[in-house]
Amino acid sequence: MIDFRSLLLSGKLLQIPGAHDALSARMIQEAGFTAYGVGGAALSVTQLALPDISLQSFGEYRDAVGRIMEGSSLPVMIDGENGFGDAKAITRTIRSFERMGIAGIAFEDLFLPPVLGRSPRLIERQEMQVKLEAALAARCDDRLFIIGRTDAAHTVGLDEALLRARQFETLGVDAVLVTGLADRDAFLRLRDAVKIPIFAVVVPGIPWFAPTPEDLTEIGIEAALYPAAVMTHVIVGIGNGLNAIRSANGASPPGFSMGRIGTLMKVAEWQEIDQRFNVDSK
Repeated sequence: MIDFRSLLLSGKLLQIPGAHDALSARMIQEAGFTAYGVGGAALSVTQLALPDISLQSFGEYRDAVGRIMEGSSLPVMIDGENGFGDAKAITRTIRSFERMGIAGIAFEDLFLPPVLGRSPRLIERQEMQVKLEAALAARCDDRLFIIGRTDAAHTVGLDEALLRARQFETLGVDAVLVTGLADRDAFLRLRDAVKIPIFAVVVPGIPWFAPTPEDLTEIGIEAALYPAAVMTHVIVGIGNGLNAIRSANGASPPGFSMGRIGTLMKVAEWQEIDQRFNVDSK
């Protein structure tokens, strides 16, 4: 199994696009990326047409991740949400996803489910510590990358976020992920605070700072997650396709060929299997 430690050894910024179905995972691999991610928000939106407010169950999420993994052989890092419950639940989460062959999983310290219309809250540091300790104890293979995520920067303040990131490092997680950083200086302070790898979340268009690859390389951040980039383009593309039905009888986008679908679906591979093992050809 290719793991995230191996990928980070190159010293280059590891860019991790988010996939929301098997096709997007396959296209990420075809485009030459070396890993991909699966986020809870993207699956909630695309699979269930629901907001990311903890409405999808563990089983729905696990099954969706399994289907996505059918589309690509690349290592995948998933959003482990809050572990879907307490230490018992996070233990089951680790065991289930490790058996499926994921390469990495991040756990967050947000209080879930959220109360709509109110500011998000964090769980206490001690509770998050117990969850991460349970996660680390539950994994069977040390190559499984466990990432501690804190949302403290935008819910409480940068100092609390840095304190939690250092706590996660002390516990023995493999990397940290801090959301809601306001500017480049905040990333620099985070880099100074911990020695383990840092995964940055890049989502342009929201109040958080969205660093460029050049920014992250200069700061010394090892990896960048793009959880919504593919999904947002797909949403726009669906709208364009529906408009094309009204205005041009569903004309395909310029330069698109139906043969492209056959290539992505690896039809030739399935045809070869059919010809090789078909009884009528014996």
